[in-house]
Amino acid sequence: MKRLVSVWISILVAAVLIVLSPQDVLAGMRTFEVVYTVEARGIPQGSRKVRVWVPYPPDDRTQTILDMEIDSPAPFRVGYDKRWGNRMIYFEPDPAGGTFGFSMRLVVERRELSADLDRDVGIEAVDRDAFSLYLEPSRLAVHDARVKSLSAKAAGGRKGIIARARAVYDFVLRNMDYDKNVPGWGRGDVRRVCVAIAGGGKGKGNCTDFHSFFTSLLQIQSIPVVFEMGIPIGAGSAEARGGYHCWASFFLPGSGWVPVDISEAEKNPSMRDYYFGSIDADRLLFSRGRDIVLEPPQSAGPLNYFGPDPYIEVDGRPFSGFIRRVRYRDLSVAP
Repeated sequence: MKRLVSVWISILVAAVLIVLSPQDVLAGMRTFEVVYTVEARGIPQGSRKVRVWVPYPPDDRTQTILDMEIDSPAPFRVGYDKRWGNRMIYFEPDPAGGTFGFSMRLVVERRELSADLDRDVGIEAVDRDAFSLYLEPSRLAVHDARVKSLSAKAAGGRKGIIARARAVYDFVLRNMDYDKNVPGWGRGDVRRVCVAIAGGGKGKGNCTDFHSFFTSLLQIQSIPVVFEMGIPIGAGSAEARGGYHCWASFFLPGSGWVPVDISEAEKNPSMRDYYFGSIDADRLLFSRGRDIVLEPPQSAGPLNYFGPDPYIEVDGRPFSGFIRRVRYRDLSVAP
């Protein structure tokens, strides 16, 4: 059975992460339509149960979901993971036939964000209990002795959150290359980056690796950081198979959450100052955090990150036999 739903979504104001601070500067804004589709094939004959979780982009200080339509092969429900608050769509399609499809159409208003970096109130560290979630290591973004040594080297004895965060940002840029040719990239494995640097080389990888390394180095400085996962949205219209983009935000008392996009800064050196404290409107956020337990909980253990791909289990085991596509078109200008 297919279910078609159209709903208007109000702004969700929940948790400090997505509250719009009065110090945020919202500059450029755009509206676009996104059509997200999943085609799953090759579900083994005789499978008893298929479970599907699809990331459902949140409303927050940078984006508002204005309209949504879902075409699902089975009744679905919307849930939130208990640790990070990520929103998701869950359903259980019939395994008979070995295939299913899913689509989600969104109209999104997305806003450029620039934090006020002049509002550093001089606090050296935040309340660790209040921000414990954003100071904890993950399975791959570790806080081992090598990372602690590199964190101290990066910070260089600087005082103040902004000074240390910028020093770490610059350290990551100096010691990493955006390079997807070296095996192991894309997992956010901080040990892998540290081994390369310890050997006299540079860490290699994509946005996941850049921002995982930044997260670990900055958390050791007692500065809260959150990893954010989404997709790039270019100008005009396009269709893409797979792909994603991620970035991070750190907390600055007096200003709030400050975004950084270090991999984009590495690819665009003239934008290095911009991407420390600002992010453009050319993206769509899907989720936050690492080591994610879904709702309802999956059988195979926490996810390294969630989205933009769906997560699928067949009889309790991860299933990767799907293609995820995204088609978008800009609604900010006349067609």
